[in-house]
Amino acid sequence: MNTRSGATGGAFWGDAADDVALNRYQTLVTTIDDGIFQLDTDSRFVAVNDIVVETTGYTRDDLLGKHVSFVLEDGTDFARSDSNGGNDGGSLERLEAGPEDAVTLDRTIATADGRTIPCELRLAPFVDEPAAEDGGESGSRGTIGTVRVHSNSEPAQSSETTASEQASYESITTVLDEANIGVVVLDEALEVAWIDETIEEYLGLERESVVGRDKRTVVEEMLKDRFVDPESFAETLLSSYDDGSYVDRLECRISGNDDLEDRWLEYQSKPIESGAYAGGRVELYYDITDRKQSEGALQESQAEFSSLVDAVEEYAIFRLDSAGHVVSWNRGAQQIKGYAREEILGEHFSRFYTESDRAADVPETNLETATENGSVEDEGWRVRNDGTQFWANVTITAIRDDDGTLQGYLKVTRDMTDRWEREQELESELERILGRISDAFYAVDDEFRFTHVNERAEELLQHPKDELLGEQLWDVFPDLVDLDEVWDAFHTALETQEPTSYELYYDTLDFWVEANLYPSETGISVYFRDVTERKERQQALEESEQRYRTLAEHFPNGIVTLFDHDLTYTLAAGQGFERMPLEPADLEGKRFTDVWPEETSDTLEPVFRAALAGEERSVELAYAGREWVLHAVPITDSRGDVFTGVTMAHDITERKENQRKLEETVAQLEESNKRLEQFAYAASHDLQEPLRMVSSYLQLVERRYADELDADGEEFLEYAVDGADRMREMIEGLLTYSRVETHGAPIEPVELETIFEDTLEDLQLRIEETNAEVTVNDLPRVEGDASQIRQVFQNLLSNAITYSGDESPRIHVDAESRGSERERGGEWIISVHDEGVGIDPDEQDRVFEVFQRLHSRDEHSGTGIGLALCQRIVERHGGEMWVDSAPGEGATFSFTLPAARTR
Repeated sequence: MNTRSGATGGAFWGDAADDVALNRYQTLVTTIDDGIFQLDTDSRFVAVNDIVVETTGYTRDDLLGKHVSFVLEDGTDFARSDSNGGNDGGSLERLEAGPEDAVTLDRTIATADGRTIPCELRLAPFVDEPAAEDGGESGSRGTIGTVRVHSNSEPAQSSETTASEQASYESITTVLDEANIGVVVLDEALEVAWIDETIEEYLGLERESVVGRDKRTVVEEMLKDRFVDPESFAETLLSSYDDGSYVDRLECRISGNDDLEDRWLEYQSKPIESGAYAGGRVELYYDITDRKQSEGALQESQAEFSSLVDAVEEYAIFRLDSAGHVVSWNRGAQQIKGYAREEILGEHFSRFYTESDRAADVPETNLETATENGSVEDEGWRVRNDGTQFWANVTITAIRDDDGTLQGYLKVTRDMTDRWEREQELESELERILGRISDAFYAVDDEFRFTHVNERAEELLQHPKDELLGEQLWDVFPDLVDLDEVWDAFHTALETQEPTSYELYYDTLDFWVEANLYPSETGISVYFRDVTERKERQQALEESEQRYRTLAEHFPNGIVTLFDHDLTYTLAAGQGFERMPLEPADLEGKRFTDVWPEETSDTLEPVFRAALAGEERSVELAYAGREWVLHAVPITDSRGDVFTGVTMAHDITERKENQRKLEETVAQLEESNKRLEQFAYAASHDLQEPLRMVSSYLQLVERRYADELDADGEEFLEYAVDGADRMREMIEGLLTYSRVETHGAPIEPVELETIFEDTLEDLQLRIEETNAEVTVNDLPRVEGDASQIRQVFQNLLSNAITYSGDESPRIHVDAESRGSERERGGEWIISVHDEGVGIDPDEQDRVFEVFQRLHSRDEHSGTGIGLALCQRIVERHGGEMWVDSAPGEGATFSFTLPAARTR
């Protein structure tokens, strides 16, 4: 488009006199936010406006007379270069053909303070109008140009600002048109004095239909309905007319029609302070459609990236600002650290560190290292929201702008507690195991050379690390070049610095690979795994879809349904329908709310929605006079996305009835046991008094009549005293036995080492008397009642000494783990071995019964209640007790205790 005088479509200034046209030109020069300059035929500055002075940082006197290369970063003459940066000397030559051949160049300005500023230059020739005495030929007087600084750059600060220099108003119009700037001039009464052709194109107006009309009327009648969100822009524009305000910058969107395009415009208005239109204003419209579309694409790309990051649950991925405050938070971070997004955003990341790390300034040191080196890796204890700790592998990467300005940090954390615990227990063996079960990982630099390979990657890539390090990925696996998914993923990740991924079957290695690529400025980190098993399961699932209905129809004692994201049943079958007033056809194709009563629907809805969100849920409910338990499970596709849900409902009416009966029976048994326990306690306690009376009178007879008793009388009296003593011991044992449950201390973590040492002290005299040898391996930490466990040790060691036979007692105590002591439900087996007389296998069950003895009292003393007491104590701890023995080969008494729980 060309709007200079004489151009097709009418003169830019109309038929205005020279002084009026000059006034309009001066108004535009002082109004437009772009820099404007004029060069002579030798490419030297002869005029610059204030914006050029502000942008370069030089004074006007510094610039005038200087060659244009004075402010270009590479020192070359842009007028001798083409628009692509090549030195073909074509730009000025093309301009000489006429102003309609103006060109656009991208260049970098070197400012007075040493900075560089990217900008766009638009150039048009400054041509004299032909004069009669010149034979009708025009002559070149140099070049007119505009400079617009790119949006992410800042202008230099000028040390001097003066009025704009006058330049050719005819040539500047060409530059304005080529720069796609629409211009509207309003007089003091806000009537349209003039519009250029660009405005006609942008707003779909005709000059003849608007010039001389009030601009408010033009907006109301011709433009208001075409502004997208008109209440925002149109009302702002009209308000500025009413209150005489000027708009520095405002964005609007105008809808097109059959002849016009939709476009985004940037609007500005400035006052006219002198000349024919003094008191009026100039309105400028810049086409920013390309920029808005680019911003939209960028926002979409960022949204896709954010969605990918948020979907990663194995890693806590979040961003920090430059001061270390959390500005983003993915789903993995919420699961690993326990904070919801809304309660952590804006908080300082140091709260994830332990108190000792904070005291040692570890968070600040990590940020400083990441800032200096680009990234930092760290491992250590981190703190969750509930105060518990986990072992974390952390990578902090500094994020910078293109100009190197620090914008913040990307922090990736993985919960490695399980690995750390295994390392503590298995030491060097752990690395081999971990390399087998953890994700395969390798890293390449920006030339795709291997820089790191872990053990699992060696296994999957079928190459040892030494063969890979330093080699290029495409050289080791040349057929990858022909796999577009892989080639594009690596190059896209490196070029965009955004994570990418791919999944495919790789013939060379004969497995399905799932790879996630995380780029950095120095290369790409690749986490990948063999998903062949998953793909085979998926294929099997797809192949079995035809079997769904058959299986569902034969589902015993219940029903099976499939439902979609609209909560509409797509399948219903099962033998449970025989007990319901519904048929499968009553469900299929119906929303669940159309099938079930309101109360049942309210119970089912949260379960169904949880399944569609990827969670498994169960619920019990009553329907049609029956009781049911319903399990809802998500079904996912090959990408892990939930595409449907399945429910399995079982009729548990009979089971619930049996359960109620069982609970009643258990309650009755518990009540009976309680009464028996109370009876045993009362009986043993009440028998103490008459027993003390018998013992007292026996002692009195012995003191008073001992001299009068013959040998038989003394023997009878001795039997009576011995019987009373044994009865007292049995009553005391029975009393202790009855109090195991009611008089025990709380179950808590205890050290068996300490309890066993105390037991040895209690038996020290007897050990020395019998010359017994007692050895023990390391004993663990368990959950238990220290006093009762001490009773168990004392009884077992005493028995081992008592039944050692003719040899000196040899006793050994050890412990063996059953299940991981760190896992819920883990336990320890404690064993006491002796080399004594042993026990016949047929008699081994009797030794744990109350008052049962295998030897006569003449051979060994005792009440016959010790082992029964031990067994009851162990049962109180949730364990079991048994004996392994044979006559003459010693005995091993073993019992279990729950392992103490750790973090």
